[in-house]
Amino acid sequence: MRASGTLVDSVRRVALITGCGKALGIGSACARALSAAGFSLVLTDIVPLGLANDLDEDQDSPPGWRGIESLGREIVQQGGQSICLTGDVSIEADATRLVRQTLDHFGRLDVLVNNAGAPHGDDRVDIESLSLEAWERVMSINVRGAFLMSREAVRPMRRQRWGRIINMASAVVRHPMRERAAYIASKSALIGLTEAMALDVADSGITVNAVCPGSVRTARALSSTRRAGFSDIESGLAERARGIPVGRHAEAAEIAATVSFLCSAPAGYLTGQSLFVDGGGLPRPATQPHP
Repeated sequence: MRASGTLVDSVRRVALITGCGKALGIGSACARALSAAGFSLVLTDIVPLGLANDLDEDQDSPPGWRGIESLGREIVQQGGQSICLTGDVSIEADATRLVRQTLDHFGRLDVLVNNAGAPHGDDRVDIESLSLEAWERVMSINVRGAFLMSREAVRPMRRQRWGRIINMASAVVRHPMRERAAYIASKSALIGLTEAMALDVADSGITVNAVCPGSVRTARALSSTRRAGFSDIESGLAERARGIPVGRHAEAAEIAATVSFLCSAPAGYLTGQSLFVDGGGLPRPATQPHP
């Protein structure tokens, strides 16, 4: 197994990452970081390109991007190992199948990154206008999906007495914003799930942590910037970054670096925690939508 500054092991560990289809996304960045750290990868999404946000544009991805298929090819070309699987994490049978196919191919599962998230859409409204359908869609992907995937992943991790589960929450739980009821509720539930699961599996060599990004330059951030009324994406991103103490949005690779550390051997005593990677932690003005 390849060695990095944080991971040296006698076996090639395996990481399953959900929501990897976007070229400019946290999931694909996590895949690249964990591959560089020596992990074999299982790249998943509901469809190869992932679900589109309401204002995504073709220019948000490089020409010819085919989602997890392109990401897997990139990783293999750089000397890594990966397989690509599609499935809906909110469906119990799909969650079971994704883990089973991982075990069938690699014989083990060491890391689960619950990154899949509901796309932006009609959930971004005032509570009075929030439909039950929109609420249920967000909760089913963000919360039920993480629960189902974690429940399946814990079984093989317990057998080998080693595992890492990372839930992708959000800094917005600390700094609530208007018109985000479903999103904030789902990410808050994810933190509660993280803390409860960590206690259930702590004696099995498994850690469970949440990463809470602030505003990150991803395809979702580009969509949010268009939604905020900016026709020039770069100037819109710069304007929206004014409320962030460090003065800029995070790069997806910076979130992935935190995930990579949590997957490492030296992070074995860190569990049940929520790590805020948010550029300073101060709330942004309510006129600047969170991605």
